[in-house]
Amino acid sequence: MDIDLPEANLNRLHATLHSTLTAVMVALTIAALYWGRPIFMPLALATLLAFLLDPLVSRLSRRWMPRAVAVVVTLATTLVLVAGASVFVGAQVMSLSKNLPAYQETIRGKLRALRVKVSDHAVLDDAARVMKVVESELEATRNALEPAGKTRSGAMRVRVEPAQTTAIQAIANTIGPVLIPLGTAGLVIVFVVFILLGRYELRDRVLRLVGGDIHHMTDALNEAAGRVGRYLRVQLLINLGYGVPMALGLWLLGVPGALLWGLLAGVLRFVPYLGPMIAALFPLAIALAVDPGWHMLLGVAALILSLELISNNIVEPWLQSSATGISPVAIVLSASFWVVIWGPAGLVLATPLTVCLVVLGRHLAPLRVFDMMLGTSPVFDTATRLYQRLIAGHVEDACELALAEAGARSVAHFYDTTALPMLQSGSSQPVALQRGGHRQRLIKGMDRVLVELQAEYPAPETAESREAVPVASAAGPLRVVCAGGRSEFDALAARLLAHALALGGHRAHALQAAALSAENIDSLTLDGVDVLCVSYFGNDPQTHARFVCRNIRRRWPALRVVLALWSAPPDVVQIESAEVLSTILGTAEYRTRLADILNLLAPDTATAATDPPAPQTPRLARPDEPPSAGGRRLDPPLKPIGVV
Repeated sequence: MDIDLPEANLNRLHATLHSTLTAVMVALTIAALYWGRPIFMPLALATLLAFLLDPLVSRLSRRWMPRAVAVVVTLATTLVLVAGASVFVGAQVMSLSKNLPAYQETIRGKLRALRVKVSDHAVLDDAARVMKVVESELEATRNALEPAGKTRSGAMRVRVEPAQTTAIQAIANTIGPVLIPLGTAGLVIVFVVFILLGRYELRDRVLRLVGGDIHHMTDALNEAAGRVGRYLRVQLLINLGYGVPMALGLWLLGVPGALLWGLLAGVLRFVPYLGPMIAALFPLAIALAVDPGWHMLLGVAALILSLELISNNIVEPWLQSSATGISPVAIVLSASFWVVIWGPAGLVLATPLTVCLVVLGRHLAPLRVFDMMLGTSPVFDTATRLYQRLIAGHVEDACELALAEAGARSVAHFYDTTALPMLQSGSSQPVALQRGGHRQRLIKGMDRVLVELQAEYPAPETAESREAVPVASAAGPLRVVCAGGRSEFDALAARLLAHALALGGHRAHALQAAALSAENIDSLTLDGVDVLCVSYFGNDPQTHARFVCRNIRRRWPALRVVLALWSAPPDVVQIESAEVLSTILGTAEYRTRLADILNLLAPDTATAATDPPAPQTPRLARPDEPPSAGGRRLDPPLKPIGVV
């Protein structure tokens, strides 16, 4: 029997099934990574080494040798360097082990001197006496509470005899811990050879396996390979720049094995967070053991602290700012995840694997969650971020965001690309805003943002300071009054328009909200005003605009009226609708972009004809766009005026 379900229920059912399947796939993937780590971990390490060695192999193969020979030469050179470093480390460790008795005596003497200093104050003796008294009282209380005649039986000592091991088992127990790392290293080398030899073939197979758009997948793989390789090379330079000063500083301080500790510090910095701490323990312990006093220990601590501050705050942010593209929180989370899955090796692989996931998430929709959660690119544009800050009531953050955007470009650019789209979003959904009080938060918060911007970027000379000049000359700045059409959002747009015009050299100011309502329009005083700019949000501004134009034309026939239709729908700006709108509004002009209004009212175009504008698409202008059909772009563009 067929059952007809409503479309909403079907959508919910599909969403539930999709979420369930996604969770199952994620769980199976994590389980496969955990149980298959003997294979996947060497493969990941080999891929990481291949990213590091591939540029050298490609350079050699392009110049004078086949790729197979280039792979063998590069890998052999790498193994020789690793073997040489291992021999050097072993020699240094053997040299340090010969002096262990002397170091033991030095540490014992320091602890003895420290114990004498502490015992002089009798702190430990007093604490020991108190603990003995408390222990005796507790024992007496426990004995008193036990029932009479009950005796405690003595504990029976049990000793477990180990089973007899054969010679083969003893050999296996001895060699086993050594063979496992050697086997893993051998498997890594084999994987590296085949990855370097079949680089393009492997890429083709991955493209075929993933499927989808080959263009997006090619871009994703190229970007992932480039980012991981760049991260490894930059990290290698950073570690080299850390290990060399460390070895030199320890040598100047007289720490034995300075070259060993410098090499160890450089290598361990490939392990995020945990590696530098482990590398710092060894020179600190040697300094504690070698010097009878405390000067060497303090010098080593100061050296490590200085290098860490310089590396973490200057070198790494400078070199690694764009190498990974993942946030610090993501690095911590990925390191925690991979160390649980693959153990200590997961710390080395955490950052490169996360880089690959973020890059793939940027190009593939199913993996987009990784880019949003782990990446550094903003998930919202500036207008949406400002909108969110205001409806959340975080007015201070919104003001900081507005000031930063205005300082980076200009106040007019911030109004054009951020403030007006944000107000348009707020005005388009009044019901949703009224439910949670978001509408009032948005209006009051944007009012405060405009106050902060006007205080930070004041006009060079306000209209109120020039009341003695009744009318501007034809070539000079205009006397402009900005007003909101109907809503409070229209009034906010009028205020920002007045501020932008004032920064452009006009004598502009904004009227209060509802100044053009049926109750207040007869009380307007617009004598001496050249231009009236009326701002509108919404899809049907014609009715109120016709009302305003009729009343303005009746009282001030020479007044120039410009309508700012910020959210005009496409049908309004088509040729036929533009002609109808021009007929309805009479001599009024309209624009849909802030840049067009600023260009229309430029000082050298004050006497331009007021013909209806050419059709425009309702979008915001960019500073690098060519001049629009509605007027000439200001040259140079508006610049923010500094604080007076």
